[in-house]
Amino acid sequence: EYVEIDASTMAVDTVADEDALRKKYDENKGKYGTAEQRMASHILVALPAKPTPAQDAAALAKAKDIANKARQPGADFAALAKANSDDVGSKDSGGDLGPVDKGVFGDAFDAVFFKMQPGQVSEPVKLPDGYHVIWFRELVPGNAKSFEEVRPELEAEYLKNERERVYNDLT
Repeated sequence: EYVEIDASTMAVDTVADEDALRKKYDENKGKYGTAEQRMASHILVALPAKPTPAQDAAALAKAKDIANKARQPGADFAALAKANSDDVGSKDSGGDLGPVDKGVFGDAFDAVFFKMQPGQVSEPVKLPDGYHVIWFRELVPGNAKSFEEVRPELEAEYLKNERERVYNDLT
């Protein structure tokens, strides 16, 4: 003889608490939609591993010149990147970095890029590999579902967790 206990069929004498559901929604908003994406392109003026002051100054001057050209009305950033960038990974695609998340390119990059507005071209940003001229191409807005849209899913998850809790207590 045996006793079979199935958590998925256990009766739960509780109703999902509205405050608990809202709290769960707030804690997991990213799960219920997509975050905004910041699309970027860049042009790299490379520096050697241990640049001399003259090499650093020359690279900075070149990067400033490129940034000024990129800010001109009608400037083609992709063409400037193809002609001037030392980044072999993105040069042929016009400097395209795709969507940029914080922390990917380092603190110095983030400090500049995440303060920029769409369409803006940065001053040169010094990173270990050289000077980067950054173009904030586009802000793709995220699409988050409202609490009301995900409430049934939240409630089902809440009740499932309650069933598991009752199951664990019983066993």
